[in-house]
Amino acid sequence: MKKFIYSALTLAVAVLSFTSCEDVPEQYQIPTSPTNKIAPEGKGTLASPYNVTAADSIITAGSYTSDMVYIKGVITSTSDFNASFGNITYNISDAVKGAVNLEVYRGLNFNSGKFASEEDLALGDTVVICGAITNYNGTHEVTQGSYLVSLNGKTSSTPSTPTASGTGTKTDPYNIAKVLDLYKNNSYDSNTDVYVKGIVSKVGSMDTTTYYNATYYLSDDGTSTNSFEIYRGMYINGAKFTSASQLKVGQTVVVCGKLTAYKTTNEMAQGSQIISINGNGSNTGGDTPSTGSGVSINGTTVTLLNSAATVGTATTTVDLSTLGLTDKAPVTSISLSDGSTVTFNTAKGTNQPVFYTTTKGIRVYANNTITFAGKAKIAKIVFTCDTYSGTDYVGNTTATVTFDGNNAVYTNASSTAGTQLRVQTITVYYAK
Repeated sequence: MKKFIYSALTLAVAVLSFTSCEDVPEQYQIPTSPTNKIAPEGKGTLASPYNVTAADSIITAGSYTSDMVYIKGVITSTSDFNASFGNITYNISDAVKGAVNLEVYRGLNFNSGKFASEEDLALGDTVVICGAITNYNGTHEVTQGSYLVSLNGKTSSTPSTPTASGTGTKTDPYNIAKVLDLYKNNSYDSNTDVYVKGIVSKVGSMDTTTYYNATYYLSDDGTSTNSFEIYRGMYINGAKFTSASQLKVGQTVVVCGKLTAYKTTNEMAQGSQIISINGNGSNTGGDTPSTGSGVSINGTTVTLLNSAATVGTATTTVDLSTLGLTDKAPVTSISLSDGSTVTFNTAKGTNQPVFYTTTKGIRVYANNTITFAGKAKIAKIVFTCDTYSGTDYVGNTTATVTFDGNNAVYTNASSTAGTQLRVQTITVYYAK
C-alpha cells in the first residue's frame, strides 16, 4: 500500500509540475507568486509528516485510505466551534497564503481531547495533526476524529508510548499497551474473556453478507504504531455487521474476547464482540434493526411507527433543502403542503436544531425534539438522513417516539452527545 501511495504521490508531483494553471480547478489554482509553489513533501509519518500539498495530491490521485496519517500545515482559517463536542473545523495550508488548502473537519485537541474555545487555534499557527484524509463531495479534507500532535512546536504532555494499564475487566479494560505487554511476557490466558479498550486505527475487512464480522485494529493513539488486531469480531453485543458505516477509524471501542496467537500474529480470537463505541454502544447509526419502541433504522432511513394505527394511502412529503431555509441558522418550525406543521425544539438538549446547506437538511442534536401536528391521525413517519465519512447520521439508538392522534413527538434521546439526526426529507403517512 505504501508503495502504491508513494507511486501515486510521484505521479501527482509530475502532474503538478507539467500541467498548466488553466487545467487546475479554480478552488486550487496556484497564485502567480513563486513563493506559493510548494512541492509535495513527507511520508505521512510522525517523523516525516506530509505537507498540505502532498496530502492534497494523494487525495487528488484517489490513492488515500482510511489509515491515520500525519500532516503539517499552517492554519489559514477557523470556523464552526462546537462547545458540546469540543471540536473545531479549520483549514491548513503550507503557508499563510498558500496555494493549496485542506479542511480539517471537526478536529480535536491533543490526545483527542476537547478544545475549550475557537481561540485555542489562531491564524498562522503551525500544527501537526493525525487523521484520515478523503474527498467528500469535492472537498479535500481530514475527516472527523483527527487530533493535534503539536501546536507551534509544543506537544502534548502525554508520553508517546502509553503506560500499560487496566485489569481486563468490563469496568477497567486493558489498554493496548497492556495487551502488548501480556504477549511480550507470555502472561495472557487464552481461555479467558478479557475487555480491551482502544482507538480504531484501521478497518481491515468487513463481511456484511455471509459471516457478518469484521477484522480491525486498535491502538492507544489511533495510529498504526503498536496496534492490535481484532480478528473477525462481531458488532455490539454479538450483533451482525451489516454496514461499513458501523465502524470507522478514530472511534474508541471496548471489545470483549479471548487473546490468542495465530502463527506469528497476536490477535483477539474470532468471535469477540464490541461492548461500546465511543462510550455508549453504537453511535454510528448503520443498519441497527431497532432503537426505542416505535423507532427503527435501516441504513440512512429512520422510521417512526404507530403500532396503534394502520397505515393508509394519504401521505405528505417535504424536502428540507427546497424550503429556502438560512444556512447554519436555527430552525423552529416548518409547514407541510397539506397544512400540517413540524416543530423543532432544543428541549433538554444543549444545541438548537440548525439547517445546513451542505448536508441538505436539519441537524437535530442529542435530546432535541421534533413535534408533528398532522391534518389527521398519524400512522407512520419516515426520515431520510445524511451520511458522511462512513457515518449514517440517523440519530441515537436510544431515540423515542410517542403518538397521540394527529400528533407525534420524536426525541433524539441520549445520556451522551451520541449521534445527530441529520434529516433531509420527511414523509408523514396518515392512518386509514
